[in-house]
Amino acid sequence: MRSSSKTIFQKIIHELRTILGVTLYFAVWIGIMMLIKKLLLEDYNIEFVGISIAIVSSLVMAKVVLLMDMVPLGTWIKKQPVIVDVVVRTLLYSLVALFVFLLEKAFESRHENGGFGKAISQIFHNRDIYKVWVGVIVITLSIFWFHVWGALKRFYPDEDLINLFTKRRLEDLQKK
Repeated sequence: MRSSSKTIFQKIIHELRTILGVTLYFAVWIGIMMLIKKLLLEDYNIEFVGISIAIVSSLVMAKVVLLMDMVPLGTWIKKQPVIVDVVVRTLLYSLVALFVFLLEKAFESRHENGGFGKAISQIFHNRDIYKVWVGVIVITLSIFWFHVWGALKRFYPDEDLINLFTKRRLEDLQKK
């Protein structure tokens, strides 16, 4: 009984570490997006505080990406170079992000525009579309590099990959 509970405990710890790591990764990217917004709004003397949004967005993003990564894309993708999987997943996840950003903006302005449908069409004729594009661009970049890192992790053990970037010197790599 003791060994099986330890295995379950180890699985729980592993899952929590994975979620925490991915959440921190997306928190950095979403933090960058929030900083960009803050800097742009500062020019107009508009105060922007979005730390709680960044934290919640990071948690949601991490969980959604981890769940979507469990979905196989089919045998055709498996037979292609790794970059195909990275690009296809990035595009698919980015389309989901675009959809979520559009829904969020439409939900925020549904009362002013006389309903949800009209609010969605108004987004494309409003300055809010630029906020949507900034969000989608930053999220797309974060998803792309997340999948590049994931592809590298499949070929290198964690320690080797981390050491490659933290302990190996560039001149050592150029000799090989």
